[in-house]
Amino acid sequence: MPGVAGPAAGPYMVTPRGPTSRFELAIDWNHPIFQQALGGEADVSRAVLQRQALSAEAAYAYLSQDDERPLLVLRECFTCNGTDDALLTRQADNERTMLMSRWFNCVKLPPDVLEADHPFHALFDSKDPGHLFLASPDGKLRVDLNGQQSRTELWKLMEEQLERAYLDQVKPKLKELQRLLNDFDELDADLLRLEIEIDDKIESGASASKIEKLRRKLAKAENEKAEARARAIAVSAVKLRETKKEAEATAGTQASGES
Repeated sequence: MPGVAGPAAGPYMVTPRGPTSRFELAIDWNHPIFQQALGGEADVSRAVLQRQALSAEAAYAYLSQDDERPLLVLRECFTCNGTDDALLTRQADNERTMLMSRWFNCVKLPPDVLEADHPFHALFDSKDPGHLFLASPDGKLRVDLNGQQSRTELWKLMEEQLERAYLDQVKPKLKELQRLLNDFDELDADLLRLEIEIDDKIESGASASKIEKLRRKLAKAENEKAEARARAIAVSAVKLRETKKEAEATAGTQASGES
């Protein structure tokens, strides 16, 4: 299979991934911007208060809002060689990290988060702030990483957060997604080859029957790719454990029903 060597062959990604696999591996970063409007008259309400730091509790609440997934927060840096270095090591084998990121609320904060008046400064308010941390939505169970951790250490910490947050086991889903990446690469390669072959046949004046046969193969490959994409979406769906917010809402509903 293209893209991934066998277990004894060493690193993953011995060849570049295709476009569909690259899409699946992309991290969906959120870039929150906090603004607080003044109340009052309509023209005044559009004015923005002077920037000031939130409490840590308020900062976590703003980042999470209604997203109950665990947090993966990355601080960008002016001096680092690539803002994602704290998360993605320079090794080739980052696919597991990127696939697991889909089950996190991934937040990227700008370098000026270190300034005392930045709304999210409390998240990095230490003498030696790191670049990356994992945490529950309320900021508890926080684990700070300095970017020097091994891939195995990072995966273990990410998996621990996921096990706490989700009812479903993500490890088997992760393996299935890794297998699907290979399917995507094969299908993308087949689609590109068939498209080129069809164009060549048209330019060379090949018979309509030969061109139609290739088009049927192309349609079949497109259907197979659509099915594989649907499978990836289904595999990625996992159920969160009942959150404190949901438990309180359930308790309130039951209490009102009993009265």
